[in-house]
Amino acid sequence: MPRASCNKRIVAMTVVLLLAVAAHVPVGHAEYVNPTITDPDSPVYWLDQGGLFSAYGNYPAAVRAYEKSLALNSRNSEALFGLGVALGAMTDYDGALANIDRAIRMAPDNGRYLYGRAWVLMLSGRTDESLSVFRRASELGDMDAQMYLKYLEIVR
Repeated sequence: MPRASCNKRIVAMTVVLLLAVAAHVPVGHAEYVNPTITDPDSPVYWLDQGGLFSAYGNYPAAVRAYEKSLALNSRNSEALFGLGVALGAMTDYDGALANIDRAIRMAPDNGRYLYGRAWVLMLSGRTDESLSVFRRASELGDMDAQMYLKYLEIVR
């Protein structure tokens, strides 16, 4: 695949994932919509902070916030996922995949987590592997994965 084509796909994936992360970040089974929690002893407070930092591209601050959330609740799959996405954006692909995979083990049918995993695989140059994960995320109903797969059909 020509380098320019690969770079366009990576840029497109990055934009789509960042929009998806900023748009909706569920906690457990409830939808997470920027709560007014002001208690820094709450893992949700730090999850909120991590989401805001990620949305604005401050990934080092997002990593610190997600780590604080996990220190308060190590079983928070959303914090693990957010941490993985932030690490992926910072090119720590091994760390990103390790955290996203932990989130996937907690919620194996979460298509958004699989979409994030596919995005990190794509960024790390593992394009063929990422496509199978995009397909699985799409099968689970993830709209971002479905849109990306349709995009690939158009540009091919």
